[in-house]
Amino acid sequence: MRFGLFWQTPGHEGSSNSRRHWETVEEIVLGEELGFESAWLAESIFYPTRPMSNPLMVAIAAAQHTERIRFGTLAAQAPLHHPFHIASQAATCDILTNGRLDLCLGGRWGAATGRFLGNPVGTSREESRERVAETIELIRLAWTQERFDFQGKYWSAENLPVLPKPTQQPHPPILLAANSDETFPYAARMGIGAIATTLGQPMPGLIDRLVDFEAAKPSVGLTQRQDVNVMVSLFVAKTRKEAQEVMRENWRDSDAAAGIEYMKSLGIDPSEPNFSTGAIGWMTWGYDRVLEVCIYDEPSACVERLQELQERLPTMHQCILEFNRRGRIPSERVRESMRLFADKVMPDLEAIPSAS
Repeated sequence: MRFGLFWQTPGHEGSSNSRRHWETVEEIVLGEELGFESAWLAESIFYPTRPMSNPLMVAIAAAQHTERIRFGTLAAQAPLHHPFHIASQAATCDILTNGRLDLCLGGRWGAATGRFLGNPVGTSREESRERVAETIELIRLAWTQERFDFQGKYWSAENLPVLPKPTQQPHPPILLAANSDETFPYAARMGIGAIATTLGQPMPGLIDRLVDFEAAKPSVGLTQRQDVNVMVSLFVAKTRKEAQEVMRENWRDSDAAAGIEYMKSLGIDPSEPNFSTGAIGWMTWGYDRVLEVCIYDEPSACVERLQELQERLPTMHQCILEFNRRGRIPSERVRESMRLFADKVMPDLEAIPSAS
């Protein structure tokens, strides 16, 4: 199996904002030393408990201390940027990481947070998907054409050069954060990859979603691999009791009520998934439900759960692990769990085939 790492929240809440960002960089460096393949970073502008507004800059900082690990956005919020801005900034990141960037896009036009940047609220899902498709088309053109003309429904360009160009050829992989059922075939039809989370698509639904993705993939005209990665909230400790007690701190009973009130203050329906704000159904779960979906356990049980995950999702390319869901676990404790995973879990899963 292939494993990546995910940071939604840099560091932990006992640190300062600046220290939290450096803790994330330090954990990425450790991740490379331990054999993880990738580091995925969220864009969490306007969300008080997740103060990482620029994942590309964090990736560039970490790249100066690493050589092998790849970097990904999970996700860059497309509605908060002009497509040409995403293309040029991501290309700069690809250059300064020496060609180690995967660009995963997320977010929905019409979400409440977009109004702070001038986006209209209440945009239909159909229009949002049209805008995403146009954004991806523009990014590809900006990355691969010296100059280009474009006349779309939402953006246009005439004899436009977008610089710089990325290091990877023909361009860095593009993926889409997939939560709703229809997003999986939608991403597949556009010839890009997808990243799912067991929080947004618990089993057995996720099995069907990956089947949908494979069925919708085009057979010709691809410019990149079409991988599907799956994010899992995981924490490993020496005993099950210890792992679950540690992670209980990240799932306080007060979080659900606070999260719902925060969403409502932005005019968001708490039942509607929304990657721009982090508002999604899992915020209202009790801890019993969390333990069914997440993996908080001792090493042998983690091996068993992850092996089952790969077997049930044979087209999963990479399993992306989040060791600190709400960022309340001190960095030293997170690193201890990462080391235990690399020592006692990862070796037992080396023979389990991932999708290639």
